Amino acid sequence: MFTGLIESTGAIVSSNQKNEVREIVIGGVSFASDLKEGDSVSVSGACLTVTWIGSGVFAVEMIPETYENTILGFVSAGYRVNLERSMMASGRFEGHIVTGHVDTVGRISNIIRKGRSREALIEIEPPLSRYVVRKGSVSVQGVSLTVMDAGNGFFRIGLIPKTLETTTLNDLEAGSIVNIEFDIVSKYIETLLAGRSGETGKPLTMERLGEMGWV
Repeated sequence: MFTGLIESTGAIVSSNQKNEVREIVIGGVSFASDLKEGDSVSVSGACLTVTWIGSGVFAVEMIPETYENTILGFVSAGYRVNLERSMMASGRFEGHIVTGHVDTVGRISNIIRKGRSREALIEIEPPLSRYVVRKGSVSVQGVSLTVMDAGNGFFRIGLIPKTLETTTLNDLEAGSIVNIEFDIVSKYIETLLAGRSGETGKPLTMERLGEMGWV
């Protein structure tokens, strides 16, 4: 699990296909010496496993499910990524719950500069708008952000100067493609309402809540 608070940025050194697996090497990593093989690292929002470590670099591997459904499938050398190690159980929880499982990719349709800060409008497939709520949380490129506004097929986020200074979101421009992970709470609620997790298989309705003594 991650929090969406970025520890470091890095840059893609290489991206190579090895049969069905793609290996990417990431350099310029401040915490590389603290990693060990098997560690989980969020790479611009995608949870990946460390396969080897060098001086200031580490490598991860991706199966088709990952590189076909995230931006990491088509990035090349020099592309900057946000990095966060998995949260320690003894750590202080900030940001919001981020699993590192990218739900979709979105497209930046507009960026508005407001002094040292910015606002970005992000387009998503309209059916996915049900997971986004004003003042709720969303992960964009692995960064925990608050939704300023949302509508059918889009949402808007604000980027403070600190975020622009310490993450790759400063690189975004109109047309950029980004990894997006929606708040996991909304997805759990949807599953419960669909009746897929109850012992009886009944949908979670007001009548069902009454049967269980809640209303």
